Amino acid sequence: MDAVAFDALFNVLAPILLMILIGFVIEKKTDTIETASMSALVMMVGTPALIFSTLTTTELPSDVLMQVSIGAICASAIAAILAVGALRVMGFDIRAFLPSLTMPNSGNLGLPVVLLAFGNDGLAVGVSFYFVIAIIQYTIMPIVVAGQFSFARLIKEPLIWSVAAALWFQFSDAQVPQVIVNTTDVLGGMMIPVMIILLGAAIARLAIGDIKTAVILSVVRLGIGLSAGLATIWILGTTGVASGVIFLLAAMPSAVVTYVIAQRYERQPEKVAGVVVMSTLVTLLCLPALLWAALIIAQ
Repeated sequence: MDAVAFDALFNVLAPILLMILIGFVIEKKTDTIETASMSALVMMVGTPALIFSTLTTTELPSDVLMQVSIGAICASAIAAILAVGALRVMGFDIRAFLPSLTMPNSGNLGLPVVLLAFGNDGLAVGVSFYFVIAIIQYTIMPIVVAGQFSFARLIKEPLIWSVAAALWFQFSDAQVPQVIVNTTDVLGGMMIPVMIILLGAAIARLAIGDIKTAVILSVVRLGIGLSAGLATIWILGTTGVASGVIFLLAAMPSAVVTYVIAQRYERQPEKVAGVVVMSTLVTLLCLPALLWAALIIAQ
């Protein structure tokens, strides 16, 4: 790897690692990070604002954004099929571990990575991928774990309404009022740094319940993510930045929310927490190679 490529990777990795370290240190030293309230603020305000702001200001063609959204569905479906097969072969509880092997952390880790790697165009593509993943993990995954589904809860999600509003402005001649443009831009700006700091805090807080299970499933998660991403790119024929973003986001570690779901429905939460922590560490160790591969794929 030449000096220019090394500097590019360093400039992507260093801010992410520093923000993770900030959250980790604050949680370890003070135990004052209010994860529940901060997560609610990000999910109820920051994420919808970022999605609306990005989708209404991006100059990327709408067909590219639609292709990436379909790519998120495709990658999730492939990952779920592979995860079910792997869990059956290894004899693990499918209800407990399917979400953590299927759902990538495309939000608080994935979006900063694609933003720093591919700039604002990469962020727009990443947001298109992320909002689909977010909808799946907050609607379908609870069904998998607990067998419960609430349509009323779904339509109350600000995420759904922000996507609907953004698509309406995208496909109509209406102009977004400047006050809304400014407000959503500022509010959306908090989402990435806050979420990645919360990731650092989550790593500090979560204890690994079973190191052997965590290591095995973390490696499996990375393999599933890479396979799902590459298969999706091939199936859809995606090229350019979109292909690099799909590859990276599909390869991200287990989403932190999968631990929250496991804890809520009492599905081996300590072991799921171990998978979240270990898969995050494994992916961070592999991130230079993943970024290098993504930049080549995007060419």
